Amino acid sequence: MCRIGTRIARSRRRGYPPGMESAAPGPVPRRSLLILGALVAAGLGLRLWYWLSIRHSLLFTVPYLDGYDYDVWARALAGGDWGRGQPYWMGPLYPHLLALSYAVFGAGSPALVLGQWLLTLLNVVLVYRLGRRWLGETGALVGAALYAGYGPTVFYAGFRLMETVVTTLTLLVAQQAWRATGRPTGRAWLGLGLLVGATATARGNALMLLPLLPCLLPWRAGAWRRSWRLAGALGLGAALAILPVTLRNLLVGGDLVLLTSNAGVNLLIGQQAQYGGRFGPVTRVPQFEFDPTGETLVETDLGHDLAPSAVSRELSRRALARLASEPRQMVAHYARKAYRFWSGYELPQIYSWNFWHERWPALRFFPVPFVLISALALTGFVAARPAARRQLLVLVGAWFLGLMPFFPTARYRLAVVPLLALAAAAAILAIAAAVRARSWRRADALIGLGLALLVALWPTWSALDPLDETWHCHLNNASLAADAGERAAMLAACAEAEAVRPGLAETPYRQGGYLEKLGDLAGALAAYEEAQRRLPDNPFVLYRRARTLAALGRHDEALAGYAAAAAADSTWSFPWHGQALSLKELGRLAEAESALARAIALEPGRSRFRSNLASLLAEQGRLDEAAAILRELTADFPGYLPGWFNLALVQARQGQNEAARRTLERAAALPRLSAEERAQVDRLRQQLATAR
Repeated sequence: MCRIGTRIARSRRRGYPPGMESAAPGPVPRRSLLILGALVAAGLGLRLWYWLSIRHSLLFTVPYLDGYDYDVWARALAGGDWGRGQPYWMGPLYPHLLALSYAVFGAGSPALVLGQWLLTLLNVVLVYRLGRRWLGETGALVGAALYAGYGPTVFYAGFRLMETVVTTLTLLVAQQAWRATGRPTGRAWLGLGLLVGATATARGNALMLLPLLPCLLPWRAGAWRRSWRLAGALGLGAALAILPVTLRNLLVGGDLVLLTSNAGVNLLIGQQAQYGGRFGPVTRVPQFEFDPTGETLVETDLGHDLAPSAVSRELSRRALARLASEPRQMVAHYARKAYRFWSGYELPQIYSWNFWHERWPALRFFPVPFVLISALALTGFVAARPAARRQLLVLVGAWFLGLMPFFPTARYRLAVVPLLALAAAAAILAIAAAVRARSWRRADALIGLGLALLVALWPTWSALDPLDETWHCHLNNASLAADAGERAAMLAACAEAEAVRPGLAETPYRQGGYLEKLGDLAGALAAYEEAQRRLPDNPFVLYRRARTLAALGRHDEALAGYAAAAAADSTWSFPWHGQALSLKELGRLAEAESALARAIALEPGRSRFRSNLASLLAEQGRLDEAAAILRELTADFPGYLPGWFNLALVQARQGQNEAARRTLERAAALPRLSAEERAQVDRLRQQLATAR
């Protein structure tokens, strides 16, 4: 008691209110250990059952979209490729952890994913520990039980995705925030900043914590100078954690990027009201030629090479311009996104909890839905004790605000579910306390608020069309099967998609793309013809069918298909480019040149078109014209290998072997060459040496 009184007196002398200094909870009671042990044991059993169910499934063994990118990146890191010439496009923390797992256990090992499932159990313990500080013993157990019963934590931990790691880091930030406000020292706030910075190296929107965490400090007279120093320590800690990433981007990647260069494209996606808060492409291109970085889009529009940071700035500028030009629509759009964040519907992104938890029996034994956690958490923000309420509002509010400019899908809000579970536990405690005290008015108010929120946030109000979601999931399964080289499984998944939504043109269209990936061009052509039968005037379908005909050597038929695609969309350059390639194969070089000129007129900044025109001119012996185009191209796009390579070829044909060798050395010095491209450069280098 004397120590507590001394601490309170010391805090008052510093200008801090007594509630800011907190003693650590005492030993864990035996009863709590038993309950917590039972939660962990039950969770371990369910995770083991789930793993035994899916360990041979393509869902588990084949990385998809973001998981595929992380897998490729981790394999490169494990092999010693540090990405010279490339600043980080995605948060680097997780792929480096994945690479460490590959280095220790072997590439493709499920060790990290199994570790993520164990980490979800550790997160249950961390929720309990944090709850003891915020809510006391009973509240900690209730919060841990709510979180342990929430299935998406286990579902998303089964993939090569960062959500589990980010959740653990968020809990550590919350633990440190409580310590730093309870004992406000420079060291504590520096440590808090380091944790925030480390979390940001996984997911950058964690940086929203930096301006909001100082709200936990007192800013009254007599304390504000110390609060400024502590806020400075917070910023310094974050800067120290982020600095190695920024320096790596500058020294290895050759570009000054704070963390990642994907902020601009994600921001632009987040302003597209037509997707309702979901992920969607930022440009109208065929799905199989979609560039998720947005780099091709911007460089084609502007007609020259851009550093990744410049691409991100340009896309951010476009996003802000859309935000400013459509204020009324954006207000409704942001209201919809805010509702989606709190809604009980698990908005899918890459994987769908709604689809899979009905198909894997182990997932059905997680009984706590998000709508219950969300409704009770919002009630808990009202009912929680002031100190816990401040912490919850700052931590959850920072994540919510950091996510709003982008897209609040289910897996992106996963990191704050533990905090919401504790807020929900606070609501349950408050209702129970009001009932015990016979404070019926307060009990009725809290129960009424919780029920009203439960109804308002019910999943069906914001759910996607369930048939559409199921259809997408079957096609995603088909994509996994195509990646795994399993043709029969791919066709079966497409058949299931067709059964769910019969008659859609996109089903055979997507099947055609998967068959192309498997090398079955005849099957792909049949699929595209079925898609064309269902949707005769769609330019994407017409174009892909024509491309497949060209790949089969049927160029006369391909020309008719390209012409139909160009007629269906007169502003699209790709059909004209396809015509040019087929005309060239048929020896009709003058017509090919005319078609390429039309494609370039529609998209002057597309480097591939200009390079192909130069090659076509060189094939006709017009070497000076070809060299002039290629010199302009390499000036505009100095990172485009085919431009340098073709220029070296043209110079060699002009007899300028020394100039060709210098050009080739420029090509060899490009930072982002694949092994195949380096081999191509080496072969031409040997030919030039032989010619000399």
